Amino acid sequence: MDRADLALLEAIQADSALSISDLAEKVSLSPSACHRRIKALEQSGVIASYGARLEPRLLGLTVEVFVEITLTSQSREVMDRFERAVGDFDDILECHLMSGAADYLLRVAACDLDQYDRIHRDCLARLPGVSAMRSSFSLRRIKKMQGYPVRRLPTP
Repeated sequence: MDRADLALLEAIQADSALSISDLAEKVSLSPSACHRRIKALEQSGVIASYGARLEPRLLGLTVEVFVEITLTSQSREVMDRFERAVGDFDDILECHLMSGAADYLLRVAACDLDQYDRIHRDCLARLPGVSAMRSSFSLRRIKKMQGYPVRRLPTP
């Protein structure tokens, strides 16, 4: 990837609805060169997909919870079962395998505490191999992810 690719990635992360001609103008490329580069970035997997960033509060999702999970064992079987089960629950927005005290960190969003209680009982408590679970509630988001810092990536 060169500077033009990184500029394209930055522009697409900021607004993936831009037309090819608007993207090309923004990064100083011709529309055909811009289109070719975007297709190459898609085919290589650097651009994994496109989507809209939704505002959770406007959807009524006012409770964001980070859940630390400790498993009963570090065996491959226990971890594989847990990870497969996580994929079955849409209420789990993210799951990260962690180093440190907890084995996994989950992110969950809910409309209110009653809904989180339902998610806890019907989803989180049903995950296999869990020995301990600790929920931390986000009081306020200070910074929202706007994309990866592609400007800081090394270029050839």
